[in-house]
Amino acid sequence: MRIAQEAGFEGIELEVGDGPAAALRQAADAAGIIIHSVHCWENYRKPLTSPEPAVRDAGIAATLAALEAAHVMGAGAMLLIPGVVGADASYDEVDRRSRDVIVRAILPEAERLGIVLVVENVWNGFLLSPCDCARYIESFASPGVRLCLDLGNVIFGRPEGWLDIAGRCAASLHLKDLRHWLHLRRYQIVRVGEGDIDWPAVRAALTRIGFSGWGVMAEAESAQPNWSKRAFSWTRRLSARLGWNPPLAAAERRLSRHYVDDAMRRFRRYVVPSPAGSN
Repeated sequence: MRIAQEAGFEGIELEVGDGPAAALRQAADAAGIIIHSVHCWENYRKPLTSPEPAVRDAGIAATLAALEAAHVMGAGAMLLIPGVVGADASYDEVDRRSRDVIVRAILPEAERLGIVLVVENVWNGFLLSPCDCARYIESFASPGVRLCLDLGNVIFGRPEGWLDIAGRCAASLHLKDLRHWLHLRRYQIVRVGEGDIDWPAVRAALTRIGFSGWGVMAEAESAQPNWSKRAFSWTRRLSARLGWNPPLAAAERRLSRHYVDDAMRRFRRYVVPSPAGSN
């Protein structure tokens, strides 16, 4: 938390499993940083649109528990994976089931807690175009359901085009870069500025739509070079095995600071819209 605050970040997004909610809130308050949103990957493992009632109910329970944790952390938003398209759930079924489950079982509790549900475009076979995203979010007719537009998850089309259409529904952005080998159907998450996203075009789109929500430098660790990822993974595994170890703790802090500082440098260089009339 301190490293992020010292690098210039105003807020942070956490996974529900990152630690006890109250302790995370205390750490954020001590560092002077906001936990602005929370995500829960149980929505992927236990889809809200599963045809099996037991799986669906487990997904709902996990989502409601995540909402409670987000409330304790002081977060104003929670990322939501509305469903997963697959052999057991068609695109149309995910569309209908997810809206039913959200309106009936999740949105009322989110509204009670004052938390916005932020639906993210992920590789779940659903919401594959900016028009789909806008249509889906606007179908709820509620300020309690918004979009988190992950620019690095845009495979079809261009991120700036998605912003022009779906940006009006977005409460937040996930900012990462992607390198495409379309002829091989391969993609690689890379650091912002090292992939195929046209960041000047993205900046221009952000200015056009007047976006003012949170921008999250997502997956900063996974986008690092392989040697750096291996070093970080090695120090974590060794720390878990040996317990508290000052040299290992110092190495982990140094790598963490490198990731966070690098993310902020890239945010300022590539993402922040330029003042009107400047390059």
